[in-house]
Parts: sequence; C-alpha cells; structure tokens
Amino acid sequence: MTSAVARLYALTLAIVAFFVAWATVAAHPWAAPAQPAPDPRIAALAARQAQVQVESLRVKKIVDARWATYRKALAARHQAAATQPVPRAAPSVRVVTLPPLVVTRTS
Repeated sequence: MTSAVARLYALTLAIVAFFVAWATVAAHPWAAPAQPAPDPRIAALAARQAQVQVESLRVKKIVDARWATYRKALAARHQAAATQPVPRAAPSVRVVTLPPLVVTRTS
C-alpha cells in the first residue's frame, strides 16, 4: 500500500470499526435488561384498590338490602291504596264579586 489515499481509507475504516466495536461492547447486548425497582406508590395504589373493592362489595350488599325493604314497603302501600276507596271531596271554589272600579282624577 503505497498510495496515501488507500492508507487514509484503511485508517478511517479501522477507526470506524474500533468505535463500532466499542459501542457494541458498551451496550452489553448479551446482558438482560435491568428491572427497575418497584415503585412504592404503585404498591400503595394496588392496596388501596383492593380495599375500595372490598368496601364497594359491602356497600352493594347494604344498598341491595335497603332497596328490597323499600320495594316491599312500596308494594304494601300500593296494595293498601288499592283496597281503600278514594274520598271525593267537594270542590273548594269560592267566587268573589268585587265592586266596580271607580277612577277619579286628582289633577
């Protein structure tokens, strides 16, 4: 290799190959990716979610029991209203007659 251009190309190729090899080794492609430490906020959020879910089941049972009681009472009221006759009251209308309007001028 007596040509200066060929030596320059060979040197450039060697430097590029060196940096590519260096980047490959520095990246550790054969190592498993590091697992980040679990966030304590996410663990607290999961615990709160479980707590709210249990509480919501308790509330649902209470609400269902109250609705059942309400439906029974409503059915009893409808049955009692159906058996009693509806009293018809006389209309409470009062007719008022006013004296005629008298306009007087004061000016």
